[in-house]
Amino acid sequence: MPYKHGNIEYGLPHLEYPKEAINECIETLKNTIGLASEPVGITLLFTEEDYNSYPCEEIKMGAPYCVMVKQAAFNGKACKSTAKDHKCDGATTALALEPSTERIESGQEYFSYNLYSSTAVARRLRSNIKSLHREPVSTYGVAVVPLSQCEKTPDVIIQMCNAYQAMRVVQGYEYFTGVKPVVDLGAMQGVCSELTASPYMTGELNVSVLCPSTRMLCKWDDNDMAVGIPFELYEMITEGVVATVPSY
Repeated sequence: MPYKHGNIEYGLPHLEYPKEAINECIETLKNTIGLASEPVGITLLFTEEDYNSYPCEEIKMGAPYCVMVKQAAFNGKACKSTAKDHKCDGATTALALEPSTERIESGQEYFSYNLYSSTAVARRLRSNIKSLHREPVSTYGVAVVPLSQCEKTPDVIIQMCNAYQAMRVVQGYEYFTGVKPVVDLGAMQGVCSELTASPYMTGELNVSVLCPSTRMLCKWDDNDMAVGIPFELYEMITEGVVATVPSY
C-alpha cells in the first residue's frame, strides 16, 4: 500500500453520497422496466463506532438476513444488525459476522439437507460459495436500507425482479462494458452469498434465482429472482438500461 504521510496527498477528496442522482436512477428503472419493489442498499460495518453512528435504527427482533432484505424492499423498513440478531448462519458466515464451523466447511451440514448426493459433493459446493468469513477481516454489523432512504454510500444494491427485468439489467451492464457477467449461481445462499458477498467481493453484477431457504422464509413468488449490483455500477447500469429499451 502507498506510504502514508501528512505531507503526501493521493487522489481527490471523496465525493458526498449522490442521493439525488441515485433516487433519479431508482425512478428511472421503475418506469423503464417496471420494477415493483425498492432496491435495497447493503452496507457492511466493521467497527462498533461505525455501527453506532450509522443513521438507521437497530432491528428490534432477530430475523434471517434475507427477511431483513425483503422488509426493506417491500415494506420500506431499514435496519442495522449484528451477529446476535441473525437467525441464519448462512448469512452470518457469508457476511463475516461470525466464523464458520468444521461441520459446515466439511460439507456435513449441507449434506444433511438432502440436497447433495454425498458429503464430498456437498463440500465441493460449499467451497464454491462466496463467503466473507474466509477473508482475514470480520464484520461488526450490517445495514439493510431501502436505497431511497440511504444517507451514506452502500456497498451493494439488491434488486428483486423477474426474468425479463433481470435480462434488461444485464443488457444495461453490457451496454457500456461489452462484458458478459460471470454469474455466480448455485441456488444456495441466494441472498447472503450470491446477491451480497459475490458482488461485494468481485465488483461485478450478479444474478440469482434465490435458494430454497429464502423462498421458504420470505415466501417469494415462484417467478421472483434478483440481481446484486456493486454500488459503483448502479448509475452506469441505469443509463445502459435506458439506452437499450426494445421497440416491441
